[in-house]
Amino acid sequence: MEMKLFEDNKSSDTLEILAKARSRFNEIYVIQNGTQREMWFKGGGSFFLQSRMDTATREFPVLVYSRMMLASLLFRHAPKRILMLGLGGGAISNFLHSHYPEAHIDVVEVDPKVIRLSKKFFYLRETENYKLHTTDARIFVQNQIGKSFYDLVLLDVFKSGSVPYHLKTVEFYRQIHDILNPEGVVASNLYGKSNFLKPGDRATFETVFPQLYFFEDPEKVATVLIATCQDRSLSQKDIKTAAESFMPVMPFPMTDLAAMYQPNLLDHAKAEIFSDDFPEPNFLQAIEDNNTLQGKNILYPIKSHN
Repeated sequence: MEMKLFEDNKSSDTLEILAKARSRFNEIYVIQNGTQREMWFKGGGSFFLQSRMDTATREFPVLVYSRMMLASLLFRHAPKRILMLGLGGGAISNFLHSHYPEAHIDVVEVDPKVIRLSKKFFYLRETENYKLHTTDARIFVQNQIGKSFYDLVLLDVFKSGSVPYHLKTVEFYRQIHDILNPEGVVASNLYGKSNFLKPGDRATFETVFPQLYFFEDPEKVATVLIATCQDRSLSQKDIKTAAESFMPVMPFPMTDLAAMYQPNLLDHAKAEIFSDDFPEPNFLQAIEDNNTLQGKNILYPIKSHN
């Protein structure tokens, strides 16, 4: 998000900065504006909105991208094991836990201060089935290969104005494939208009997953990619039918999500396939650099909206 959005909010009579924190990964702000509570990351002089909830209701994710990520449920009903990479304010994982209380949910977040602020301000509560893991997402996934398999994997890792590059490559998506059940589903937040690398995301996912689906809102605020290894490709009619018959009942129409399906999105004919650019002996150092370095070292940049 553009810094000006945050700066304009600061003039509001109802806005209150609830917390500020700096870690080696992020500069984090939690603000309250009326009933809206938000988490922002600051990087490169701009603010980037990470999460928003309505404290009056707390019923469902407010941001369009976070609701759109739930379109993944149209491809995998009633998931029993869910992996969420990237926490933010916990809007998506909290919602999934409330609607699928019997499902096992693992949430991976590299920044312990993000976890602490989410627990303090965004009603995040771990349970026997809802676990948080403070580590890098790539390392967590790598350690699960041959041990755990998931029905649903949600990719939503952002560091202010970038996505750590080692979480955008074909090597990482192969590891995701290796921990996915045969009918499992992956959903990836591709951000909005100012992510010019989305065709590369499509080309990279396509090397690993045979079925890709794209969802985008009419204003192009958010784009979500959904990938599966399922044998059959679902048509637009199939997706609409799944939404019309969806259970359990959600606090928003699943048909609204189905209507955002864009089957021919992202021209990727000449797009680069993202691949790890570091040798194996430097793997852990490369992960550290990708998680912490800024400016010219960012390999997968997301610009502020203009």
